[in-house]
Amino acid sequence: MNLRCTLLLLPALYLVGCGPSENEVVVDELTGQVLDPVTTEYDMHRLLEDSDITGGQWITTAQVQAFLQQKGSYLATYKDPAWSNKTAAALIVERSKAYTISPLYMLARIQTESSLITSGTSTNLAKATGCGCPDSGGCTVSYAGFGNQIECSAKKLRGYLTDLDAGRATISGWKPGVTKSTSDPCSVKPANKATAALYTYTPWVGAYAIQCGRNDIGGSSLVAVKYNQFKGEYAWGTGTSTTCYSGTVDANVAVGVCVQSSSDAIWRQCLSDGTFTAGTTTKPTTCTASWPWCGSSTLGRSVPARTCVQSSGDLQWHQCGAEGQWRSAPDAATTGSGPVGTCYATYAL
Repeated sequence: MNLRCTLLLLPALYLVGCGPSENEVVVDELTGQVLDPVTTEYDMHRLLEDSDITGGQWITTAQVQAFLQQKGSYLATYKDPAWSNKTAAALIVERSKAYTISPLYMLARIQTESSLITSGTSTNLAKATGCGCPDSGGCTVSYAGFGNQIECSAKKLRGYLTDLDAGRATISGWKPGVTKSTSDPCSVKPANKATAALYTYTPWVGAYAIQCGRNDIGGSSLVAVKYNQFKGEYAWGTGTSTTCYSGTVDANVAVGVCVQSSSDAIWRQCLSDGTFTAGTTTKPTTCTASWPWCGSSTLGRSVPARTCVQSSGDLQWHQCGAEGQWRSAPDAATTGSGPVGTCYATYAL
């Protein structure tokens, strides 16, 4: 991902040797944006905690909206026409929670990549999270636009964490306890999943870690800077929740409810902090209710919750609902939805 950094004009970095003089600002050599002063306080092997990435599920749209207004952000008044005119705050919260990613982390990611949290202009709106924008240049057109960028970023990060939860390395080979070189280059041995996921997204340490950082690139260490800065600038509250948002169900489910994910068929249970467990291949024994995949004799296989199928037995439409029960969905063919919401997929005869 492109290494976006803040646009603030800040005091020069205090460096030794042949670095910038005391009255010069430091400009990111990759993006041309002005860097924050180097703090050198972050451990490049442990940039954030796992809960920093997946927590914050209690954070509301109203809180994010108030924070954007407090920062004077262009996003405070933005609505995305490609996403039913939803506000930026709503997209940040809803799409992050859909993949059990913290909205607070997403705010830090946006600022790191595009400076949109503190910018009063729409510059970089189309590539707000740098998702689909490699360092080699150019961005994938299908990911352009604010809502698409939030969706892309949250989905990719969830994919990295899914691999790590299963004990696998991420798509680019990052894994806790395994030493790998960044693009700086630095030799990094991630201490946790969060750090491995961050380097998968942005394979640079940058200017804000103590061991091997640079002074001319923001890197993944800047995400840690912005996360902790934003965390301390607003009263976000603590991790108490009665529900978890499930992208599979496309709704909030109560604490204790288990969901078999539509993305990987893994079972996850809603916890009291608003997050889901890492997941297992077998259904937990403590579920208060469940959303499993439903077996379809018409298709000859099981399908995720909310899937709509026209039955070969009675020619009627049905939708996969709670407890693996098929429910009548007579309007699925025309509206694309049924009694438990929008069809995850539709299968007509």
